[in-house]
Amino acid sequence: FINFSKSILYSIGFTSNLFFWREGLQYGAETGLSIPFLHTWSLSVEEQFYIFFPIALILCIKFFKQYLLIIMFAGILISLQLADWGSRNHPTITFYILPTRMWELLAGSFLAKLELNYGRTNYKILNHTLPTLGLLLIIHSIVFFDENTFHPSFYTVLPIIGTMLIIWFSNVGEFFNKIASSKIFVGLGLISYSLYLWHYPIFAFAKIHIFQGSIQSKIFIGVLVIGLSIISYFLIEKPFRNRKKTSLKSFIIFIFSILILLILINSLIIKNKGFVKRIPEILQENIKNSQYRAINQNGLHCHDRIGDAGFCTFNDQAKNGDIYLLGDSTSDS
Repeated sequence: FINFSKSILYSIGFTSNLFFWREGLQYGAETGLSIPFLHTWSLSVEEQFYIFFPIALILCIKFFKQYLLIIMFAGILISLQLADWGSRNHPTITFYILPTRMWELLAGSFLAKLELNYGRTNYKILNHTLPTLGLLLIIHSIVFFDENTFHPSFYTVLPIIGTMLIIWFSNVGEFFNKIASSKIFVGLGLISYSLYLWHYPIFAFAKIHIFQGSIQSKIFIGVLVIGLSIISYFLIEKPFRNRKKTSLKSFIIFIFSILILLILINSLIIKNKGFVKRIPEILQENIKNSQYRAINQNGLHCHDRIGDAGFCTFNDQAKNGDIYLLGDSTSDS
């Protein structure tokens, strides 16, 4: 409950990616599937990019304007190289932090600058074939990437290039563009942000409380997520984008009221240690006497040792033989 509240507070400050990294949570791992706001890590990375990138862009335009495309491309290569090395040696931090994810966001900025400088080339054969190739690259990633795939890394270049091909070569009137512009895809696009916000908490709470794995429960949860996303789009997103219906003053008052309420409630939860008295007395006593923590050595989590980092070794000077403890994260306590 305490970590749940902390994840909310960190997400408000666009730093939940750092919080989940410090907690040693692996996105997509079984332990992460019941963390309701784990998906906010990517929103934090995006917001950090939106804060720092404009500052860097202004400085580059002022001093190195003629080299801006080269600087962007160099930033992509450096960030990608760092991501590939990090995913093999320090996978958790590499997954969550901006320097190793920046290249994915910079790819879109690079395309935008390329179009501003040179416009788009219009070759019929490329416009017909490359968006389809881009889609195949994305589908390949969905089908063949798994928990053993290093990510982000050089492998991740495939879906990024696929996305870039679709963006760059899809023109109005072309076959692929007609499909992407159909009502069902446009509708999904409109609710996609709400869909992203709703899906993970719903899946997490369903897994904790009601999810039994039956096809009926999966359909129900899917319909619930889509339904809530549609409601959010029409009752929250659209009205707040309409300046005629929502003034800037009203918007600011509403946002700050919600922020203050969230900060107060979650600070209260943390201060009261997750309201520990809500659970049975026998568990209360165990919690008091147990030190719940991630086991560390030399500043690194023991579960996150890959390559040259070496594995955690304790009591290596003991004279009475070695004791090996095998188990999951429960053994931390």
